[in-house]
Amino acid sequence: MTRLPSPFARPGRWYRGVWHCHTTESDGVRSVDNVVAWYGDRGYDFLAITDHNRVTAGPGAPRRGGPLLVPGVEVDAGQTQIGTSFHILGIGLRAMIEIPKDAAVRHALPAQAVVDRLRAAGAAVFIAHPYWSGLVAADLVPLRNIAGIEVYNGNTDVDVAKGYSGVQWDDCLTRGRPLWGAANDDAHWRLPDYGRGWTMLRAEDGLTPESVAVALGAGSFYASTGAVLDDVTFDGETATVRIAAPGAREVRFICDHRWGARVQAAPTPLREASHTLRGRERYLRIEVVGAGGEMAWTNPLFVEQ
Repeated sequence: MTRLPSPFARPGRWYRGVWHCHTTESDGVRSVDNVVAWYGDRGYDFLAITDHNRVTAGPGAPRRGGPLLVPGVEVDAGQTQIGTSFHILGIGLRAMIEIPKDAAVRHALPAQAVVDRLRAAGAAVFIAHPYWSGLVAADLVPLRNIAGIEVYNGNTDVDVAKGYSGVQWDDCLTRGRPLWGAANDDAHWRLPDYGRGWTMLRAEDGLTPESVAVALGAGSFYASTGAVLDDVTFDGETATVRIAAPGAREVRFICDHRWGARVQAAPTPLREASHTLRGRERYLRIEVVGAGGEMAWTNPLFVEQ
């Protein structure tokens, strides 16, 4: 068993952020100023605009009290098993990487080459909306130096009901691939795809673009669509999650094959739930379904590699 670091055991404080959204600089319908103001007015601590195949500069005049702006990009490149392209998020990169401008040439470029260039530029790298992209384990497991995937994507959920990628995540974890799971809006602003998914990131010494990239790469976060986690502990045998008020209607301890547990509230919402492993599991992660249906996902607590 490879125990993985838990952000709940780390010093520091929690910061709320989104690091996948778009503006009029690519295929979004709101300006950079408008997007930054929207997240700032709602108290987000950090934001990465990930326009397609370019790094978008922030507003001309920095917004006082607004979110920290982290450089980001979404690159469509490579080919999956079914012939679609990978959508690769690079967060915290120092400068835009070199990629072909022509889409056909870019899609002939191996996805791994884009990942390597983003990592060399200092970025944390995630694969966006695997379900929507038609990705399977054979696409994801061979990729080296990616931090994780989006387990929830607001835009593809609202648009075509393909926003949840838990199965794709579990397929990788079962095969010993310790990927992190993130939630993001991917807002394009034509639909109500904003304010739907975010990251709660744990950082000790405040926020900088570099510290955000490091924390994302290290899995120092949990993903949420509204459920708030107070604490998660794991001693190698028993995992316990504590949920902020008003609590949860369900807690899922997700493991491989036939193992795991589903704990349901009866009759009052759950504020705490625990599960003890049988000793044969290959991985463990936790999903929380809040009293109103909102969700939260922990990163895996262990993965047998």
